[in-house]
Amino acid sequence: MADHNPTEQDMIARGQAVFDDCYRGVVPQPPSIDPKGFSGMTMKMFNDFWGGIEQLSMRDKRMVILGGLLSHGRADMFTIHAECALRNGEMDANELRGVVLMALPYIGFPNASVCMMASEQVIAKVQSGAPVQPPSF
Repeated sequence: MADHNPTEQDMIARGQAVFDDCYRGVVPQPPSIDPKGFSGMTMKMFNDFWGGIEQLSMRDKRMVILGGLLSHGRADMFTIHAECALRNGEMDANELRGVVLMALPYIGFPNASVCMMASEQVIAKVQSGAPVQPPSF
């Protein structure tokens, strides 16, 4: 039977595992986790949202994130999630392009165009077999 009252450390540990499943090295884990700091909050969020909300698959969750990033023209963060989606097999290159095209009439050309350019760069990178290189912020 599942523990319905996990400790803070349990939530952080599960969050770290979900973080790894989500990003697969595209974004590295923080070098240390402060349970009361940003890193701890991040891992607890991964536990609750990426690891929870069981009505949605990882692909569904990724599509929600991609749509949100598209709507704000956040090509920097869109690139990270697009690469993860491709590397994790959550979608293929044509489906990724379709996500951007579907959003276009709702988010406008400027936001969609920067994310489409980012998509093409990520698709080329992944298809070339280039290794994962975490972003530098």
